[in-house]
This record gives sequence, structure tokens and C-alpha cells, in this order.
Amino acid sequence: MPKLRSLLAPLLPILLAACQSTPSYEAKIRRTDHGVAHIEAADLGSLGFGEGYAQAEDHLCTIADQVIKARGERARFFGRGPNDAHLHNDLVMRGLRIADRGAEDLASEPEEVRDWYRGFAAGYNRYLEETGTDGVPGWCRGAEWVRPITAEDLGAHLRQVVMVIPRFGAALATAQPPSKTASAGGPTDAGVAPTELAMLADLGDAVHTLGASNGWALGADWTASGGGMLVANPHYPWVGANRFWEKHLTVPGDLDVYGVGLIGVPGVAIGFNRNVAWTHTVSAGQRLTLMSLDLVPGDPTRYRHGDTERSMTRRRVDVAVRGDDGSIETVARDLWLSHHGPIVSLPGVGWTADRAIAVRDANSDNDEARRQWLAMNRADGMDALQAAHATYQGMPWVNTIAASADGRAWYTDSASTPNVGPEALAAWQERRVSDPLTRTLWERSGLVLLDGSDPLFDWQDDPDARDPGVVAYPDMPQLERRDYVWNANDSFWLAHAPAPIEGDYSSLHGAQRTVRSLRSRNNELTLSHRLPTPHAGEDRRFSLQELADALLDNHSHAAALLKPDLLARCVANPSVQLADVRYDLGEACDVLARWDDRFDVESRGAVLFREWITQYDAGDLLDAGALFAEEFDPERPIDTPRGLAAPAAGPDGALVKLAKAARLLQERGLALDTTLGSLQYHDKGTERFAIHGGDGAYEGLLNLQRNGRNRTTLEPRTYPPPVEGSRFLTEAGYPVIHGSSFILVLDYTPDGPVGQAILTYSQSGDPASVHFHDQTALFAEKKLRPVRFDQADVAAHAASTQVVRAPRASTAH
Repeated sequence: MPKLRSLLAPLLPILLAACQSTPSYEAKIRRTDHGVAHIEAADLGSLGFGEGYAQAEDHLCTIADQVIKARGERARFFGRGPNDAHLHNDLVMRGLRIADRGAEDLASEPEEVRDWYRGFAAGYNRYLEETGTDGVPGWCRGAEWVRPITAEDLGAHLRQVVMVIPRFGAALATAQPPSKTASAGGPTDAGVAPTELAMLADLGDAVHTLGASNGWALGADWTASGGGMLVANPHYPWVGANRFWEKHLTVPGDLDVYGVGLIGVPGVAIGFNRNVAWTHTVSAGQRLTLMSLDLVPGDPTRYRHGDTERSMTRRRVDVAVRGDDGSIETVARDLWLSHHGPIVSLPGVGWTADRAIAVRDANSDNDEARRQWLAMNRADGMDALQAAHATYQGMPWVNTIAASADGRAWYTDSASTPNVGPEALAAWQERRVSDPLTRTLWERSGLVLLDGSDPLFDWQDDPDARDPGVVAYPDMPQLERRDYVWNANDSFWLAHAPAPIEGDYSSLHGAQRTVRSLRSRNNELTLSHRLPTPHAGEDRRFSLQELADALLDNHSHAAALLKPDLLARCVANPSVQLADVRYDLGEACDVLARWDDRFDVESRGAVLFREWITQYDAGDLLDAGALFAEEFDPERPIDTPRGLAAPAAGPDGALVKLAKAARLLQERGLALDTTLGSLQYHDKGTERFAIHGGDGAYEGLLNLQRNGRNRTTLEPRTYPPPVEGSRFLTEAGYPVIHGSSFILVLDYTPDGPVGQAILTYSQSGDPASVHFHDQTALFAEKKLRPVRFDQADVAAHAASTQVVRAPRASTAH
């Protein structure tokens, strides 16, 4: 043994040096007020490791849930699901090769990006290893499906976020050809049943309603500081997936960015650095088109394309499904694809012997999104931010609104958009009149149906575009100003109402000279100081606090447009006939007269107004007719439509609706002047918070809050049953499930960026954490908190500091 030690002694320094030089991830995580994570590392790989570890501390269950979804393994662990929902998810994910495509996307990235994602997965796995499955905080504790993840899993998750086709769900999973011996015919274009029309509307909501938001950018001419200002106000789910997580990411000398990203996606999607700030709103444009295929008689898997015939491709998909007894069976299904894309079976339309419908997604080949956001995170000013858009063209379905330290304000809709030629678009406009199915799909679900058998309607390739078939960045709308730009989910046309964006843009980017939502109109009026009580000071320049107050003012633009006329009608006709009862409107009219026209928690009259206006159809809010008297005028797009429509022959419909609203509340034992906060709420564990805000479409509020199911998640959630006769009221009141999620108000002052923010549902998903509902309590009181960006400020307010390490993954798992 002594001889062995003497032989090894010269090698010991070499062995120790080798051990010390073994590559490792290392990140410092500091948590400041309300659990916000400030993560610092020497490179992107270690930065990803720190973010993955810290995010797993707060939301491991949500990340694990979305990984299982993207892998197509929900049915393996949870069975077929209600109405086969889990089976359909897995058929879609596997049929579209989401996991494989996610891995392929990642493999094509630069090494630093691959290491970034490997680091995030390693950080998640390190936290899971330390806690064990049985120690995971939250709703997935002890679940067998909570397992280590890979960088490729994260790539698959990003791909399911970016693409839109997976949202077709059952329509994609159940598309199967009819028998080859079937005769031509089937459901006719005009023969869609009412229940199936409702299903089409639901499908349209699933495809288009990825979220809603307000985004404002102010230039130097509109700010008290002389620098740019930004308001980021995405409206996203409050529970489950598609929530944001707040972060500050620093690689000294390379990256220093603050903001939020969706849980499970590394990096900042909405936020700022020292030079430029940006936010996103969901674009009103089209991300996909449906393609109607004329089938070859006798063979429903062959179709015509011009003068040729093409065969569909069959892709066999196997899904593991857990039975009630725990056994696993394999369900096999075929996914059928045309050269346009996969075949879908739409409600009431289906796949007949003479027609099939395919769908093509403008984001199917989009693997540039993560590189674009990383370039935006690193941007040293507005020019660099704009260059990131021009270079990568990777924005999937969002507008971008940005402000810079030197006082520039910029808007663009650079979302991936089908490049359909002008002749084809003109022909589609004609088909919306002449073809009942094209008209029905557009009116009921906002879906564009083109003739996929006519090469005229093929997507066009542009050498300047990111990928074949999509619009190139130079042809996308944008506007830069020194006063203000904004978007609230209507099209690009009125990013700045006094100077509309008009020109030869594809109609698939969005419509020009068309009616705007009440929320959009409220945005423009707020920023242009045209409200009766403008929030900017006498200098007509916004300060940080004035901008925050404007966003959370909660005044109803619908009330401003309609309540005076409604009250005048009350005076003229103080009662109406309801069935065989004469209803006295005196109390209802008095409540509305005293109402402050706001949707604050203490507002009395907001509930009655909501129950009145939501008896109208959504389309009534967009032009003259049943609700508005004055029709939309494209020369006065912010001021019209307006005024309460005159009563038709017979009873005054507006007053009848008011009586019905009042009676509904009274029958439920609710006072007509009950406060909004007594009914509108959000539950966080055992805590219930009264929440201010309201609906953007009906009530015209900026601060949107609404009920709605988040169908992307398996996180347990109780949905109270709706009250018959009301659009939004449930047996428990007005639950807030979706709405203002992250609010950032930022000012580039001479001393650097200064901001206030709130993550409305709070930073942590762990019910035992002090940060599970602390920000929700602040938001309920309309309070924002300071943003900690400067390192000295972070250090001074650090409630905890930890350094996390692990061996570095040299290759993907």
C-alpha cells in the first residue's frame, strides 16, 4: 500500500485539477419582494439551470403537466378523459409529431441555446431530485407522472405554444375518411344544425382566443420624463397553464433583462432591459387557413389540385390509454394529411365522399421564436429590437408594442400570417357571399375557408419570408412615433387613431376601416386625453403613477355611451310589462343614476348594468341596430357607434332588458345596488379576494376580468354552474379565471428604468407559500409594487439568496 501511494502521489494534483475543471452549472438565485426571482449566472446554460430550479420551486406541477401534454401521454396516466379529451390530445400531439419536432427544432439551434434549454431541464430535475416526488409542493405531489424532463420536452412545450393547429383537438383527432363505397353527398354547406353551429363557435374561440391584452408605448413627446414609457397588460388565465412567471435574468456583460414568460418557457417574453421595453397583444390576423378539397369519386383519400390528382398521406398514430382497472391498452388511429396540412372533421361538415377539409398553420415551421425573443432580451435599443423582428420573423400570433430609453414608441403586427395572393383573397371575399359554408365558417368561427383544389389559393412563397408560404417582414404593418402607439387585440389599423396604418396589407393581417371594440376605443380615448377627466397632468404628459392610474381606472366606456339615454328612457317610461306583470323601474333607474360608471369593488350599479347590457348579442355592440343608434363611421372610428337605439314598435326593448336584469337579481336575493366586490371574486386556496374590473367587449373596460375555462391544464379547479338567464353570473357570483395577469408600468427616466408591476395571481403555485396570494391581495386593492432592477436595489431587498449547482449536461438527454 505505501508503494501504491507513492506511485499515485505525483498524479494527485492532476486528478484534483481534472475534478475541479469538470463543467458544471452554477447560478445565484435571489428572491426579493413577493418572491420575484433574480437569477445571475456566467452563461446561458447556467442561467437556464437557475431559472429551471427556481421555476420548479414555484410551479413544478404546471411544468410537468404541460410536458405530459406535449409528449402525448395524458391518456396513459389519466385514461381517455371526459368526451375522450385526453385521447384526442395525445392523438393530436403524436399525429403532429410535436415531441419530435420540438427535438428537431432544438437540434438546429446554436450551441448556447441548446445549453440554455439543457440547463433549464437540469435545474428542474435537480429540484425534483432534492424534494422527491412525494415532496413536491402543490397539486401533483406523489403523482406517478411527475418525472425528470429533458431539453427536448421543453422544445416540445414551446412548439405546442407556438402552433395553432393543436387547438383543433377533436376535429383533428376524429377526422377519418368515409367508406370508399359511400355515395357523394353528406351534410350540405347550408345544413349545419344549431348545436353544431355552437360547436363551430367554440372551435373558433379555441383557435383565435389565445388571450387578450392592452399594450401601450409612449414616446418622448407624451411623457413627463422625456424617455419612453410602456404599459404591459396581458389578459391571460389565472389558473393552470399559460400563466406567467416573473423573473430577472442576468449574465454579466451579455444579458440583463426583467419581465415575465409563460411557465415552462425559458427567457423573458414581455419585459425590458436598460434600453428598450416591449409587450405583446394577441393579433387579430389569421394564423391559418382551411382548405376545401374536391375528392376523386370513389376514393375519399385522393383529391384534385388543379389538373392533377394527389393522394393523401396516412400517418399511423398509437396512443397508450389507461383503463379504469389501471391496465394499459393501445389505441391506434390514422392521421390523414394533404400537401396543405392535416385533414380536420368540422362540426356539421365532416369528411364526406366528395369533400374533405385540410388546415395549414403559419407556425408549423416556426422554429425561430426562441431566438427572436433572446435577441429582443439582448437588444441595446429600438434599432436592435426591430432588427430582431426583421432577422428572425418568429413572432407566432402576437403584436409587439415597444418603447425605448431615447423616447421612441413602436408598434408592429409581425405575427406569422399566411401569404395568400390578392386575387385569391378577392375570390375568397366573393365566396363569403356565394358559398354558404365559407360564409358560415367565417361568421360563426372566424375561420377562413379557401378552395384547396384550386392552385390560385395556394400560399405564396416569398424569398424574404422566414419560411415558405408566410408573409415577409417588409410587408407587415408597423408604425413608429414620438407620442404613442397601442393595441388591444383589434387589427393594426388604429395603432394610433389620428394617423391610421393604411395600405396594401393582406386582409389576413386584419381589417382596415372596420369597427373597433369598446375596449379598443377606451384605450385610444385614455391615451389621447379625450376622456372627460384625463389622467395626464395639465402638461398633457404622463407620469408613471398617472399611467398606472389610467389603466386601473375601471371606467366603463359602454356606460359613457349608453347610460344617459337609458336613464332618459326611464324617466319617460318608469314601468314596463313583463309577461303578465307590470314591472316598476324606479329603483333600477335610481341605482344606475347613482352609479359612478366604474367597475371597482365598491361600485354600486355595476352589477345591474352588466346584467342589462349582456342580454344583447355580442354582435349588437359592433354597429347600429338593437343596441346602438348611430352606425359605425370609419371617419369617426373612436366615436361610433354610439347612443341607445330608439325603441322599435311595441315595448321598449332596452327597458324590458333592464327589468329582466333587475328581476333576475331580486329573485336571487341580491339588492339592485349590490357592490361588484360582493359577487366578483378570485379564490386562492382558502382565501377569497374581491376583484375589480370587468368585460372588455360588453362593458368597455381596460382592466379585463372574466370567467372562462382553461382547457389546456389538468390542474384541479371547480367551476360553479351558470345562472340561467345570465351571461356571466354563476351560482357563486362572478369568478375571475382569466384577465389582467401581469401589469408592468415602466418609465425610462434620466436615472434609468423605473417601474411598477403586479402578477395578479402571485408568483408561487404552492398553497403553502407566503407568495401564493400576496400579490393577489395587493391587486385587489389596486396596488402595484416597485420593480427591483438595479443590482444595488436587488441586493438591498433580497429576502433569500441561494447558489445552486449541478454537473453540466454535455449533450441532450
